Amino acid sequence: MQAVQTFAINFIIRRHKSNKAKADIYARITVDGQRKEISTKEQIDIKDWDTARECVKGKTMEVKKINEHIDSIRFRIRQKYRILDDEGSLITAETVRGAYLKVQAELKGHKLIELLDYYKKIWEPKLKKGGFKNYKTTIEYIKLFAAFRFPSADTHLSQLDNQFATELEHYIRTTPIKEHDPCNGNGVGKHIQRFKRILNWAVELKWIKNNPCGEYSCPLKKSKRKKLSIQELVVLEQKQLVSPMLCYVKDLFLYSCYTGLAFVDAMALCHSHFETETDGTIWCKIYRTKSDELSAVPLMKSAANIIEKYSEEGEGWANKPIFKSITNQCVNEKLKIIQEICGIQTPLTFHVARHTFAKTVALKNGVPLETVQMMMGHTKISTTQIYADVDEEKIMNDMRGIEDKMLAKRNYLSKKSTYDTTVG
Repeated sequence: MQAVQTFAINFIIRRHKSNKAKADIYARITVDGQRKEISTKEQIDIKDWDTARECVKGKTMEVKKINEHIDSIRFRIRQKYRILDDEGSLITAETVRGAYLKVQAELKGHKLIELLDYYKKIWEPKLKKGGFKNYKTTIEYIKLFAAFRFPSADTHLSQLDNQFATELEHYIRTTPIKEHDPCNGNGVGKHIQRFKRILNWAVELKWIKNNPCGEYSCPLKKSKRKKLSIQELVVLEQKQLVSPMLCYVKDLFLYSCYTGLAFVDAMALCHSHFETETDGTIWCKIYRTKSDELSAVPLMKSAANIIEKYSEEGEGWANKPIFKSITNQCVNEKLKIIQEICGIQTPLTFHVARHTFAKTVALKNGVPLETVQMMMGHTKISTTQIYADVDEEKIMNDMRGIEDKMLAKRNYLSKKSTYDTTVG
């Protein structure tokens, strides 16, 4: 009959040699009666120790941190015991102590908050405000989760694993930074992607040997980009609005439909961004705020008319914004009103105009994908390919005439077969 192994973890205190009123806290590991002890590196007043509960008495923040540290050590020692047991390894008080101390040795090195702060310090000045905005939100989420997950609100990079990434994903889904604006769907996946990129950067710095969350996956769902159909675009163009503000928002939106400019770039547009060729072609050339990539678009007459409508001459006119300042939030609110007035089914936001330019105005009228990439200022063509989805209209266009082609081939093969039979 196999003997049942005994295992216990207790916390005790030992009086400090130089100060008899102070005591050091130790974790005592007992396996089959054999004992080994580990220092917790915590020191307290002897009168504050609760021997029965094996914790520090009191309700101060400092007491809470020490007791949480004790619970953390107890959990990690027990975890090491289970791992040794699952592996069928020899279990003694010494092997459990050794396994725990090995973990402690691995914990030396850089910490998570240190990495996040250093990443922000190095990369924020390199990128435009819009390019680093989402990273700032991701970093904020990670710091909030670390404060929620760890007593010290921080952890060593060597402690990160797929469980950390799993719990981080759950935290982002269930604990939004803004209560009225929860983060769901692809937004969560983007945060996890950015978190993994930051860890990859830590590998490049040699702060860690490999990305501990590199294998964790939070797939993005492929979503169809909303854009106006040509019918909806024409309805919007022809709709007469009474309100000057609605007229202004409509023109701003249509200009983006004709050029593909993002809102922040449209707001920054000046006369100095336009160049006129000898043949009369007017170019709108602006470096995108988000990526610092050049967006160069030859203006259609409809776009040129809008620019002319809002142009004002005067001192320094070349570098003054053409469109009067307005917030993106205000524009999107007015677009909802315009959508209702026009009876348009597609939900209108300013970014829909950029999608409309890519798909409805450019790609559906035969403009090559590479050209659309340059006009939209995309760094990678894979970003532009998102807009090149296949819809029913494209299928119909591609299949148009297929019946006539099939009939012609049947007639040809039928005549050829008759000829071969006659000759034979």
